[in-house]
Order: sequence, then structure tokens, then C-alpha cells
Amino acid sequence: MIFAILLVLFSFYYTEKAIVLLESNDPIMKEIKDKGKSREEEAINAKVEGNYLIPGYNGLVIDLDDSFTKMKGYGSYNEALLVFEEVKPSISIDDYYDKYISSGNGISTNIALVFTIDNNSYIDNLLNILKEMNIVGTFFIDGKFTDNNTSFVVDAVVNGNEVEVLNYDNSYDELLFKASIDKIKTLTSTSPKYCYATYDNEEVLNLCSKLSMHTIIPTLKLDNNIYSNLKGNLRSGSIISIKLTEENVSKLKVVINYIKQRGFNLVTLDTLLNEARSEK
Repeated sequence: MIFAILLVLFSFYYTEKAIVLLESNDPIMKEIKDKGKSREEEAINAKVEGNYLIPGYNGLVIDLDDSFTKMKGYGSYNEALLVFEEVKPSISIDDYYDKYISSGNGISTNIALVFTIDNNSYIDNLLNILKEMNIVGTFFIDGKFTDNNTSFVVDAVVNGNEVEVLNYDNSYDELLFKASIDKIKTLTSTSPKYCYATYDNEEVLNLCSKLSMHTIIPTLKLDNNIYSNLKGNLRSGSIISIKLTEENVSKLKVVINYIKQRGFNLVTLDTLLNEARSEK
């Protein structure tokens, strides 16, 4: 019985090795290895610049087995049938939580709009504008506000927006902060990943680093005259914070149209800072 089992195992092992050998000598596989390599891209490491961190970018390598299977069915080498898989950079933003992030890597045309929310002023207008213009934003919400406005938090996420924790009634008490995180998880089934600071703030950074969350400082913080202050300062990877005032909300559509006309894509903060790529 033992001999029979060993014989079967050896047969499987031999068969697998034989298949690998045949594939490696197949003309199509040789072309994939020869010509396809030029299509691969190296990962770009995240950059640490003092107390600041810039996200990296995943690389691309050929999935030999999947590419071979597709082309074998096609009957010949075809570059369009190459299959790639992503490889993470050796230095990633997830290796650091004690640094500030003030922008994406700028490789894509993505930009993120972020809003801090601690009261009911203009929030319905904000949601309606984003929905009407078919874009999404990221909301940093006070935990006490979340407790009293659960429907807004749910609606925000249902419409594709991202919800993060700002603080709890202007406090960064760890227990209250973690309770706010758990509240958002319960309401939306999403996990907050980012903290918000308007400037270098060690209290925020230390708390969020302890919780394995990244702390962002906006690239542009627009408190007033948002359209004129945005012009000339727009670039790929920007994190743009807009203060919710009556004037700013009234001009939000103009700002969004300007960003779109400049060829930028408005995404959530998590999409902006994610080192993964969509093109494969």
C-alpha cells in the first residue's frame, strides 16, 4: 500500500515536471519570455522626505502560466494576450505610519477632495452636489457628529464617498477615537484608514500611528475664494481640503468643473493613496 501511494505521488510529481519542461521549450513560451519582458515595469518605492511620505506604485510582471494558456488557445504569440500581475514596491507607505502624507504619487491624474464635518451646515447640499456631478469625496467626520447623524454617514458611503474619523468633539482621546472607528465600521462595513491634520500635529500623528492609520495634511487647504486659490496650484496627486461655508458650497460646482476640464479625475482619498494600479 505504501509503495502504491509513493508510486502515485511520484507519478504526479513526474507528470508536473514533464509539463513544466514541455511548456518551457514551447515556442510560444519562449516568445513570451523574450518579447514580453519589455512590457514589464518595475515597482516605484515610496519616498520618505523628512517627516513626509509619498506613496509608491506597484510594478507589473508577466504571469507566464496565464499568458501561455491564453496564447496556446489562440495558436500563436499575441502581445494583446499578455497577462500581468502586480508586485508591491520594496518600500511602501504601509511600512510607515509615523509620517505625514500630503499628496499622492502624481503618476496618475487622480485628485482627492476632502471635507471636515462637525456640524450639519451644508452637508446635504454637499452630498447632492457630489451626486449630481457624479464624483466622490472623502469626509473626515467628528465622532460625536457621527453618533447623532448616522443616516448621513450611511448615505455618504452608499453614494460612493469615503468616511474617516476627524476626532471626537475636538478631542483625540484614544478610547473615544477608537469608538468612533468602530461606529463607522458598524454603520458602513468599511474601516477608516486615515487621520486629518491641518499642520504638523504630533498628537494626531502619534495616535494614528499607534492605530496603524496614516495621517494626511492637505496639499491645498481652501478656506475662501476657493476658485481663485485653486487656479495655478492644481497638480496630479493633490489632496484638496475645502471648508464648508455658504460661499464655498455655492462655488463647488465651478471648482469641480474646472478640475475636470483640466483633465483630472476626482477619486476618494484611499484610491488616491493606494499604491495598486488599475492598468494591467
